[in-house]
Amino acid sequence: MTSISFLRRTAYQAIFVLIVLGIWAFFIREQATEMTMPPPWEVGRVFYNFIVSGELLFKLYHTVLAIVIGLVASILIAMVMTSAALLFTRAAYVVEVLTTIMHPMPSVAMIPLVIVWVGIGFSGVVALTINSCLWPILLNSYTGFRAVHVTYMEVGRNVGLRKFKLILHVMIPSALPYLLAGLKVAWARSWRTVVAAEMVFGTTSASEGIGWFIFEALQYVNFSQILSGVLVIILFGIVMERGVFETIEKKTVIRWGMSK
Repeated sequence: MTSISFLRRTAYQAIFVLIVLGIWAFFIREQATEMTMPPPWEVGRVFYNFIVSGELLFKLYHTVLAIVIGLVASILIAMVMTSAALLFTRAAYVVEVLTTIMHPMPSVAMIPLVIVWVGIGFSGVVALTINSCLWPILLNSYTGFRAVHVTYMEVGRNVGLRKFKLILHVMIPSALPYLLAGLKVAWARSWRTVVAAEMVFGTTSASEGIGWFIFEALQYVNFSQILSGVLVIILFGIVMERGVFETIEKKTVIRWGMSK
């Protein structure tokens, strides 16, 4: 696949966004009303007001905090389980069964169990986030480390690498495309899980996240607020994808010639 420069790709994406906004504004003016769908300039005004007041950033902070805690905990658990699976055959069987069962499982289906076992509120949201993030990270890390070619391992041993150094300098770089893929999937799933959990838990507790921000707006049929919450999720996702994941890939996977 032919690579496209950062600026050209950004320009193409900006043009696409402008086209969507133009179509949105046209249909709003011709057919819809502000009650069913507000125009883009009204959403922009409401979004700006929420940002300036700090309310939307405060909601975003609580959501991102739950995601970060869930991701970090999932990575640590996945490291332990992957290590055990690579060292012990029986542990590998357990990991394979767990990923087969739990990876396709929607995290929202676990909400009743989390309510009973953990409770509602922030702790329940974090528990659901761990459940949604752990399995793609575990599956990709286990698959990635198993896919490390034996030749790389032998070359590492021949140059004097042993144990931790062999893992750090050979196994992790070789498995990095799998690790990044798992992390990106976990990141996307964590957003869906946290927002859904905040909508559910917010009805019975003092939820402060983006999910409750959107659900609260729905109760008052405030579509500008709903779209403001959706917009901040989109913008934050773009920043993470283009500013974090893409930078890591350029400095590692692409630089090492493992991808184009």
